[in-house]
Amino acid sequence: MRGSFRFDDVLSLSGEATLDQTAVRDIYRVTWAGVIGNIILILAKAGGGWWSGSGTLLADAIHSLSDLATDAIVLVGVRYWAAPADEHHQYGHRKIETMATLTIGLFLALVGLVLGWRAVLSLSLVVKGDVANPLAATLATWVALIVSLASIITKEILYRWTMSRGLTLGSPALLANAWHHRFDALSSIPPVITIGVGVVGASLGHNFWYLDPVGTVVVAVMLLAAAWEISCSTLATLLDASADHKLCAVIHAAVAETSGVLAVHKLRTRFLGSGAVEVNLHILVDGQITVTAGHLIAAQVKYRLLSLTIPEVGVRVVDVLVHVEPRS
Repeated sequence: MRGSFRFDDVLSLSGEATLDQTAVRDIYRVTWAGVIGNIILILAKAGGGWWSGSGTLLADAIHSLSDLATDAIVLVGVRYWAAPADEHHQYGHRKIETMATLTIGLFLALVGLVLGWRAVLSLSLVVKGDVANPLAATLATWVALIVSLASIITKEILYRWTMSRGLTLGSPALLANAWHHRFDALSSIPPVITIGVGVVGASLGHNFWYLDPVGTVVVAVMLLAAAWEISCSTLATLLDASADHKLCAVIHAAVAETSGVLAVHKLRTRFLGSGAVEVNLHILVDGQITVTAGHLIAAQVKYRLLSLTIPEVGVRVVDVLVHVEPRS
């Protein structure tokens, strides 16, 4: 703590997730790059999947479409969830981002179920003796293979750049979008395997017809896993789930080390949105000090928490309510 603490120090730390214009421009620039990359990949994957008859590549194109939806949410939503609190939304607008993220999770789950079901139906054709045609070593399949490889490289580049800017700007939305790029890169691996093995098998006279629907099932399972992870975390935020024990321990230690605080209890936390934590707590102070002195201690606690460096990336305390209790 600084030796010359003033009440104005607390007022200078806004609890709202406001972004300066430079940060907003950076978010838009990085996200627009992702939009352009996703559009190109969607068209390439859809065209390559249709031309070669690869259901796995078509499934991957649909997943890239969900990535494009994430970009759209960041571009449209950042101006709303970064807006300060107003008369009708006194806790701010951060949960707009949470609700939008939940929508993406549900959309991914629906797509995963549909793709998985269609792939299972394709596999059931063998029971009826209606075996699908193998992927032949044609120009179309080679193009599909190149598209899948290009998708992995492009998405990894977008992941690294978006992650770097997200860490620099402290933007949870950019960090989440970066991980979506990484997941899209991983989801392009099954098409590479199924198309590559299918082509090699066809050239050797083997019909690995089942590889394509199996690859589609793998992509569908990956989509469902991502949907589960996204939906669980966002539902926890909407249900006012508290921070984990590690974060609470960091907050408790910071308060206990504040000069004038004798004890800390009734510590409560909740997430107001992605990475935004609200803290409510009671502190025990000397009962013989003045009300002004007690208020100054509470202000020091608030200042300390609002300026606290938290080990978790993209997480910060944005609002603090301190209740002062005297020790008799």
